[in-house]
Amino acid sequence: MRCVDIPRDVSKAIRSVADGDPLHIPVRGWIEGLPFKSTLVPRGGGSYRLHVHSRIWRKLRIDVGAAVEVTLLVDTEPREAVLPPDLAAGLADVPRALAVFNTLTVALRRQIVQYVDSAKQVRTREKRVQVVVRRMLERARKRRKKTKGKRAGKGT
Repeated sequence: MRCVDIPRDVSKAIRSVADGDPLHIPVRGWIEGLPFKSTLVPRGGGSYRLHVHSRIWRKLRIDVGAAVEVTLLVDTEPREAVLPPDLAAGLADVPRALAVFNTLTVALRRQIVQYVDSAKQVRTREKRVQVVVRRMLERARKRRKKTKGKRAGKGT
């Protein structure tokens, strides 16, 4: 994994202009001229860290310890995943699956949408929608078991 540690003074400036969650700041910019979108995460001491996706560091052949030019802008564009109609319909047919899907992080929802959209054949896409619905129901069952276990443990 490759990271860029953002200096404290730059981190402070970014935090002052960012809206919303000060811990995870959405950014966009360029690394050595290559555009990217990411999220700054806290690294401690009031500073942030930028994780560089493998698509970028491999393309640029960046190795650990290399000095790179990074341009950052706070990303104010909404990052919500737009559900394709077939996935939306599949989740809407099972309200519990939709409820679990809506509790996922935006990044995970985007990843699921990308998984469904990357299917090349209609049949594969249909199977993937079914898999997503099934996995959401599995998550719901696991959550229910956890909360039941916690309640049972309190009574002893």
